[in-house]
Amino acid sequence: MQINLRHDPERSLPVPHVERSADERALWARETAYAFAAREGFDDATAERITAALNDIAGATGDDRRNLLLIGADGRVLAPFTVFAASEPLAEPEQAAFLWSASALLPPTTEVVESAQLGAGISVTLLERHDDHDYGFRRWLFVGQNATLGAVLGPVAPYGLAFVEDSAGGILHESVLEGFLPSADRTRVEALDAAVVRAGEDWPL
Repeated sequence: MQINLRHDPERSLPVPHVERSADERALWARETAYAFAAREGFDDATAERITAALNDIAGATGDDRRNLLLIGADGRVLAPFTVFAASEPLAEPEQAAFLWSASALLPPTTEVVESAQLGAGISVTLLERHDDHDYGFRRWLFVGQNATLGAVLGPVAPYGLAFVEDSAGGILHESVLEGFLPSADRTRVEALDAAVVRAGEDWPL
């Protein structure tokens, strides 16, 4: 199924799925990063960080997903954003497996979200530990009548999510999965939202 993403060119760079050698990938990343930095008035150090991020993402693209690099104000935060589609509704155990991570340090923070084209979905924010480092992730899931669209923002430094998550949410709100039929039943979305233990809400007063 075709995913059509609408993104802000001042805050994001698409990473197309193209077969390239490692040298070709590195050259594309550098040219793209420096052109973006020149447009936005970023310095060479920021351009080099964007180059490295684009090169990493370009090595992990695929036909079943769309990849972008999201860039926070002044280039201070960089985060990969991956959107994928499945041509069938995910089963409930698969939904839970996608939204949750065994590497999570705390219960997730959830939000019921709405997309103009995808209907109601669930979003989950997680703090995860990988190789002794802590990262923030945000995941979105829209399960329609005939297909599923999911997205992952991260890994990014936990504080950095605040600088890029609005851009990611905006992309999903306006994007289209061709042939996707939204579900009018919000029961599953609301059940996922209600299932979470909300850490920090029992305050010792």
